[in-house]
Amino acid sequence: MAIDTQQVMAELQRIIASPGFRARKLIKKFLHYVVQESLAGRGEQLNQYTIAVNALGKTADFSPIYNPIVRIEAGRLRKLLDDYYSDVGHLNTVMIRMPKGSYQVEFQACESQSQQAVYLSDEAQPRVSEGPRLFVHFQMVHGDHSDAYPLLYKVRGDLLLILSRFRNIRLVSSASMDTGHPISGQRLRDVWDIYRADYLLTCDVNAGSEALELCFSLAHTPTDETVWRNTVALPSAPCAETLQAMYRQVTANTVSLHCGLMLQHWAQHWNNTVTSVPGHHRVLVAYLNFLQAMSVETFTQVLQVCRQRLKCFPHDSKALVVFARLCAFDGVLQYRLIEDRDQVWTQAARLAMKLDVGNAEAHSVFAHNSYMRGDYALCRAELDVARQANPFDLSGEYLHGIGLCMLGDWEEGIAIIKQLMLVPCNKPDWYHVLPFLYAFNRGDYLEALAHAEHIQQFGYWGEVARCVSYYHLGHYSRAQAEWMRLQEKYPDLLCNNRLSDSRFLSDTAFQGLWTTLRSLL
Repeated sequence: MAIDTQQVMAELQRIIASPGFRARKLIKKFLHYVVQESLAGRGEQLNQYTIAVNALGKTADFSPIYNPIVRIEAGRLRKLLDDYYSDVGHLNTVMIRMPKGSYQVEFQACESQSQQAVYLSDEAQPRVSEGPRLFVHFQMVHGDHSDAYPLLYKVRGDLLLILSRFRNIRLVSSASMDTGHPISGQRLRDVWDIYRADYLLTCDVNAGSEALELCFSLAHTPTDETVWRNTVALPSAPCAETLQAMYRQVTANTVSLHCGLMLQHWAQHWNNTVTSVPGHHRVLVAYLNFLQAMSVETFTQVLQVCRQRLKCFPHDSKALVVFARLCAFDGVLQYRLIEDRDQVWTQAARLAMKLDVGNAEAHSVFAHNSYMRGDYALCRAELDVARQANPFDLSGEYLHGIGLCMLGDWEEGIAIIKQLMLVPCNKPDWYHVLPFLYAFNRGDYLEALAHAEHIQQFGYWGEVARCVSYYHLGHYSRAQAEWMRLQEKYPDLLCNNRLSDSRFLSDTAFQGLWTTLRSLL
């Protein structure tokens, strides 16, 4: 298979956007320079001096005799390339490698996985859990509207920056904005063949005299299936609030952990495939399955997958975040399947933050853990850090609202949750739990019941919410029916030791629930 410049540059972009290279500015400059020089036919002229001065920013008086930086960075680069092709790049059709003893890189076509096995060590396995790859492409559909380009480049740049903050996806994008060339047919297949992107998010722009029409479409590249589509009318001079609302709507419907259709479709695709799920996908696939259908069975499955993954790769930052979040669910849903829950929760969250600096969800789950340990000041500080790290994640906003309610700031927390409930997307029914509790404690039992009727797949919470709401509204037969269902599923829920060992469930905000339920005994 012949390799052209476009394929090499696409592979270069995939490499520098991968988790192992993301925070390594010097390594990325090094690799970009030696790839460009090798493509230009000047690879044999590469040496420590040219790389140091032209790629690493050293001055003209640089001496490799006294400064071994190029040799050191070259060794690190070779190791990172090894790691990359043993993990996220293991299915790529092009490989970039730097043989020992040379700074000239080689480009190798990989028509089969057996060819890659020659380069990869026997022990090479995926090291970090990952989600699907997303390719983003903007295109002006009709005519030349030069006045619209500044705004479109801003929207495109903003959206790429926002999407890059979501750790459960791998982002790639086109280098520029096309004019009049919609992606379809062969070009859609090229996104898979060249970029190995699982999904394509396109934005077709129709420019009018006073407004822009942005037509977003999310497609699954291997099957050409359309997963999500939406059209947004944008004024020619939109305010910041209008743009932010659009960004939240796009991310909520595509890449948000709780609501994103791309992640849900990706997990379902792997569930339906005849091949086994790759090791570096298993944790996220199992976790998404649990989030979509919460039960003891799905919880046990994802817990087992997560433990197996961390046994082999204890520094898998994303698996650590999922495990820490499972500790939280284990307490709230009272599964009690994790021994020394608060301790291992703390350890997992702290290590995840250390391994992946700036991971919003790691800070969020550590904030909730800090509350459970009684460190309320740290909880509030970590909630703020998480929000700053990714303010456009609907799932993160919900978790922020939960944290504020846990700290007693119910007005602010519920205001955040009610605001995100207005975002048009498919939100999970358990988003109604805290609004129910807020309405119940205010004595607004009709509103409490309205929220309770939405809760169907969140452990015992649906039965509890409907039971106490019916009881206070005087619908005693309905309350008794919900109570009987609750007793069948969770016969020991109201045991004092079950509630008292959870700082969250023993909070005063829940006492009205437990008192009402005990009156039905």
